[in-house]
Amino acid sequence: MQLEGKTAIVTGGARRLGRAVALALAERGANLVVHYGHSAAAAEQVVAEARAHGVEAIAAQADFHRPLEAPRVVEAALDHFGRLDVLVNSAAIFEAGSVLDTDEANWDRHFAVNLKAPFFLSQSFARHLPPDGTGKIINITDWRALRPGTDHVAYTLTKAALVTLTQVLAQALAPRVTVNAVALGAILPPPGADQAYLERLARSVPLRRHGSPDDVVAAVLFLLEGSDYVTGTTVLVDGGAHLWGPPSNG
Repeated sequence: MQLEGKTAIVTGGARRLGRAVALALAERGANLVVHYGHSAAAAEQVVAEARAHGVEAIAAQADFHRPLEAPRVVEAALDHFGRLDVLVNSAAIFEAGSVLDTDEANWDRHFAVNLKAPFFLSQSFARHLPPDGTGKIINITDWRALRPGTDHVAYTLTKAALVTLTQVLAQALAPRVTVNAVALGAILPPPGADQAYLERLARSVPLRRHGSPDDVVAAVLFLLEGSDYVTGTTVLVDGGAHLWGPPSNG
């Protein structure tokens, strides 16, 4: 798929990795819908930066803690652009919780934002695709989905389910829509952590270093532009972390 002139939704596109992906798509000529939950000012800043690349962009708000709001982001894209070609499900929460201390609220927050919202967005994307249309969906997941540890239990379960959802959607939406996932390792420190967090994780992966948003963007662009013959797969961008298993404190 050539991205120039296409329309892409990036959820969580106002901040962190979502922002990096959104701006990379704008650089490639894609018009953008920048989804945000509560970061309105940050979303408008991304919109302004995207427009500086010569594309059209809008911000669309939806609180994924209420997942049935998610399809209105698709509706915003169609209302403004009249078409939708790419969906990047990047928005997620990452909260601690072991087997013994994960409560129902923690569980429900993760499943709402990390799994239910991507499902209902993907469903709406597919329903609104014209009969002769094609598209691409990218789900951002985590290496823990493939080799889980005992911390961040609800988070890990949602990301594992997102990998399975990727495979389900790839079958259900073929041949017109390809659906793939990108599983991340140590790319950015989680909110509240600093660079030392990444440096510690880097010592526990085969490549002995952490990644960067550019590594994630490269994987996403490969799946969008580099090949139209890949679907149902998960690309690991984790420095090999999945080979060694979770660090004791990770």
